[in-house]
Amino acid sequence: MSAQDEFDLRINSGMKSGLVGLIMNLLLAVLKVFAGITAGSVSILADAINSFGDTASAILTIGGFYIANKPADKEHPYGHQRAEYISGLIISIIIMIVGFEFFMSSIEKIMNPTSIKSSKLVFLILGFSVLVKIGLAFYYQSLNKEIESESIVLTALVKDSINDALMTLVIILSYLIEVSLAWRLDGYIGAAVALFIVYSGVISIIEASNNLLGIRPDSELVEQMRDVLDSYENILDYHDLLIHKYGPGNYFVTVDIEMDSRWTLLEAHKVIDDIEREFKEKFNSTTVCHLDPIVLDNELHNEIYAFVKRTLKNRDEKFHFHDFRVIDYKQTKEIHFDLVIPKHLKDSDEQLYEFLENALAEKYGDYRLDLKFDRYYLLE
Repeated sequence: MSAQDEFDLRINSGMKSGLVGLIMNLLLAVLKVFAGITAGSVSILADAINSFGDTASAILTIGGFYIANKPADKEHPYGHQRAEYISGLIISIIIMIVGFEFFMSSIEKIMNPTSIKSSKLVFLILGFSVLVKIGLAFYYQSLNKEIESESIVLTALVKDSINDALMTLVIILSYLIEVSLAWRLDGYIGAAVALFIVYSGVISIIEASNNLLGIRPDSELVEQMRDVLDSYENILDYHDLLIHKYGPGNYFVTVDIEMDSRWTLLEAHKVIDDIEREFKEKFNSTTVCHLDPIVLDNELHNEIYAFVKRTLKNRDEKFHFHDFRVIDYKQTKEIHFDLVIPKHLKDSDEQLYEFLENALAEKYGDYRLDLKFDRYYLLE
């Protein structure tokens, strides 16, 4: 499946989930309001408000996927796919607010308990609600499995549907106990359900916010990109792979490619073009490759490179570095490279700089060391 086909399927699945959720949750909300009033139960009415919240979520889902389907424009040159994350965040906030309102209503019921009324119709409505929510969970999950990269919105809807089914089951149990044994559990069950809703909302807010803020790319995607780069035997190496995600399946990628400095610009440019084109085909990414020329025919430079590598490996096997250059021109004598710091190493940047500066000065004299430290390297 091409990246565009994957995107079209994602949008179609999102719109279908929103429409089905809108119809079914609105139906459940109306039925639960009737059941809650009939039984005089705050927990059932709280469940009804939850269904109204799910109805609003369905509307936001439709809107979010509609906006995400819009092409890039002058104001949004990177597209609108992050709208899916925004709608997921709004849905999560609604869930949390609704849960808090449930909790306050339940506390009032605990402080001022009243008896609930027995009704077979109420029991049937609640049972029907459980079956519908289980069915919706399976439906959302089936849509999510059709697309290669799971939708954060569909995943949230699956969790929400399962949570709703479990909550309604608890409400049914407390309803049966209260009408049978006259134990006034309604307020306590309502409070427990409300706290669970708030917790689910907070977790979903964290997940949606992480995607908006930007998180470390999926390791499987990174490995797939590395496999593509490794297939180019005419490049010496690569580093500084950066992946920016502007919505599901919408990537902007930069990577530094090391090549023999003796190549012509036309030869190097041809390889760069091939890499960018293959990334576009396989990952639907807009890719920019930066060319790093590596001097291979200078004995002194090669000797200094080997010395730096040996010195670092003797200190810690996990050290590696890139962008290595030696400038030895007229009055300028400099050694440049980026140093990737092992995660477990406790040494400060200043300590590492001093260690390398002293080692190089002792061996090669007065070269100025220009060192960049990288402690969050993606390709580590």
